[in-house]
Amino acid sequence: MPDLAVDVDALDTFGGQLESIRTRMNAARDWTHQYDGQMGAAEVEDALHSFSSGWKDGRSEIDGSLKALSDMLKNSAENFRQMDTDMAKPLQQQQ
Repeated sequence: MPDLAVDVDALDTFGGQLESIRTRMNAARDWTHQYDGQMGAAEVEDALHSFSSGWKDGRSEIDGSLKALSDMLKNSAENFRQMDTDMAKPLQQQQ
């Protein structure tokens, strides 16, 4: 039977990457207004604003999922590190 191996750093890094994606996704609604008056046609600007506000419901669902998954990954990494430390203590005391 093979040993269980977990790349704890990868779990932690992936959790951080998901949090970064979440932050940038939530900031997307803010950058849409940065281009006001630069689009040429008002219809393009209106469409961009409409899209930004229109996917608000979907964005909140995605935001919740990203937050939950990021937290799970970071907590898993922390728990694996703590378990490793706890399992190593008796071995270190024997030496």
